[in-house]
Amino acid sequence: MPVSPMDIERRIKALRGQARQEVQGAPYAVYALLDPGSPDEPFEPSPFNGTPFYVGQTCEIETRITCHLRSPQHLTAESALVHRHIAWLFAIGRLPRLAILETVQTRSQSLMAELRWGQHMLRAGFELANNSPDFARLMSAEELEFWLDYRRSNMQANDAVREGVAIVHTCTCGHGDRWIDPADHAICRSKRLRLTRIAAETQQCPRCGNACEWRLDDWDLLTTQWSLPPM
Repeated sequence: MPVSPMDIERRIKALRGQARQEVQGAPYAVYALLDPGSPDEPFEPSPFNGTPFYVGQTCEIETRITCHLRSPQHLTAESALVHRHIAWLFAIGRLPRLAILETVQTRSQSLMAELRWGQHMLRAGFELANNSPDFARLMSAEELEFWLDYRRSNMQANDAVREGVAIVHTCTCGHGDRWIDPADHAICRSKRLRLTRIAAETQQCPRCGNACEWRLDDWDLLTTQWSLPPM
């Protein structure tokens, strides 16, 4: 029997309360939506109270939960795959559950944690209803590191300042590396200023005029280890 709109609103209220309690004011949360299954259907072995079918990240977890559960009631041709999956759950009488996987301080950390958890879920055999190609297939360690670097390069300048990240330009003619502090560019500019924009603006070598290759590095030159969380 399909769930009623009243049941959906009750579940939204319950999940918002759960999220508020578990996130405890952290700026960003990485979460999973779970299929509760039917009473006579045992769960696959996992630490979750249900079967994960979506991994996401957000700085507004309560708003995101509300969107996830209300949008499937008004599907369109452009509706996301996750909302179509939730609509199917509603049709067979199931209300999604929520698991807070991790809380972090910046959007960069949140995006990277989301990708790590997504890959972790795929390795554990779960099928995800994420639209992003990052979740379409398992990646090798080298591919995962590449995509983590790619996501990191798209972080906002203010996040980079908080994380102690610098842009490093390497001239193709062999001139010395130039380190660019995002803090020097974030002042009095859009809060949505991204590192890719700063890198493009500072890419030209002041000595030869050539466009430099660039990468991100930490001011303290520490190496980040990309390990998957234990199941």
